[in-house]
Amino acid sequence: MERGIHLESEPEPLGITKIGERFRGLRIVDPSAERSILGSMRQYGQLSPVVVCRLEAGCDELLDGFKRLNAARSLSLETLTVRRLTAGPRACKAAMLQLNRVGRSISSMEEALVVHSLCHDDGLSQVEIAGLLGRHKSWVSRRVALIARLCDEAQERIRLGLLPASLGTELARLQRHNQQQVLEAIVRHHLTWRETRKMVTALLNAPRSVALILGDPRAFSGRQEGVALSPGDERGLGPEAKTLFRALLGYEMTCLETALTLSGTTLAGWGNEEAGKLRLAGGKVLAALALVEQELHTIMGGGDGISAQQGRA
Repeated sequence: MERGIHLESEPEPLGITKIGERFRGLRIVDPSAERSILGSMRQYGQLSPVVVCRLEAGCDELLDGFKRLNAARSLSLETLTVRRLTAGPRACKAAMLQLNRVGRSISSMEEALVVHSLCHDDGLSQVEIAGLLGRHKSWVSRRVALIARLCDEAQERIRLGLLPASLGTELARLQRHNQQQVLEAIVRHHLTWRETRKMVTALLNAPRSVALILGDPRAFSGRQEGVALSPGDERGLGPEAKTLFRALLGYEMTCLETALTLSGTTLAGWGNEEAGKLRLAGGKVLAALALVEQELHTIMGGGDGISAQQGRA
């Protein structure tokens, strides 16, 4: 078992062409951080050495400093200052986590990529990985599960920086075969982490309402916070029109939330008295809906050329 890690104390210059990227797949592309590092190196130069480890003669594999290496290439630099680490391949992967642990510059998804590689590529058991990393076995198990539960496309998008790693954690709460269409909804609607988390929670609570939820995920992700309006939504509306506009959007949200609840309900599961009262309440709702529909058609001239989707736009 490889345990020894020794970082040589003296930094030294090394030609960029001699730096290997065997472990790049274990780090996630972060375009914003890449731009920040590039700006810093353009203005101040390289402030801290990168860390490499020689696993084969003539090639030093990069362990820490992938953003600085990319920036150096963009700036047409010929060398980078490096510090060498003495370790075997498995210990190198462990070092990638240890070198970034203090600054917390590595995400839980990147930790999962390293742990998953140690398990599936290097053949280590979870107990062995825990010993190598100085972590509890449960920590290792959670990281392995995070990758195992995440669909291949989501993993690829995260590695390339096309999807925030935090959204991958939310996707992993769902079954793999359900993640593709949820991923498409996230991309299509440009959902934030908070919106994604609420949408995933809604899907877990009402698995039979997938189409309803994914059709308008913000209606469910925002329902606990009231009607969410952008600054331009009410532009040009007078006080009375604004009040009616908000009431209609609130009514839509209430209907969607009620539909979500009803989708997981069958009257056969209730007692006779309960089912009777629910039917009575349902009848009153349908009557009220019919009245609202009649009035909406009246004020919209019969609704010609106006769809529900256009009404929300």
